[in-house]
Amino acid sequence: MPTITAKPFDQEMQAQLSEIKSTYHAAELSKKDVSEIPDNIYIIEDDNTMVGYGVIWEYNSGKQLIHKAETDYFDIEDKYLEKDFYIDIKNKTDIVFIEALDVLKEFERKGYAKFFIDWLKVKYPNRKMYVYSIEKSKNFWYKQGFEVVGNTIWMSYN
Repeated sequence: MPTITAKPFDQEMQAQLSEIKSTYHAAELSKKDVSEIPDNIYIIEDDNTMVGYGVIWEYNSGKQLIHKAETDYFDIEDKYLEKDFYIDIKNKTDIVFIEALDVLKEFERKGYAKFFIDWLKVKYPNRKMYVYSIEKSKNFWYKQGFEVVGNTIWMSYN
């Protein structure tokens, strides 16, 4: 049975992530300053083996996620394309943003990412969840009950 453990995002975790070559976010995360990541990263383990990880942010206000989106995801000249995102989120509170959810290649298609999302749904039953989805993973998010936010590539749940 898989487990999810919160571990500090520190130099040791950065080193561990830098060794992973089979996931989408590991190299990028390993180079981030600790101030750019929440205090903890969630490790998905099975039989004491790391099979994946997730990075989530908890926000009290939609304005916090808007700031993160403008800083990390939106190009200034393309911001107008995200108007549906702004409309959807501006007055929201108690938000969870899934910045990263990766399963190591050798463990893909074994239900670990779904396990993580089910765990999040239990952990945050009344919170709106958002993800900036890449095209390759959109079907996964649909299967987890997420919906596209207007005409954007953002998706939300709840």
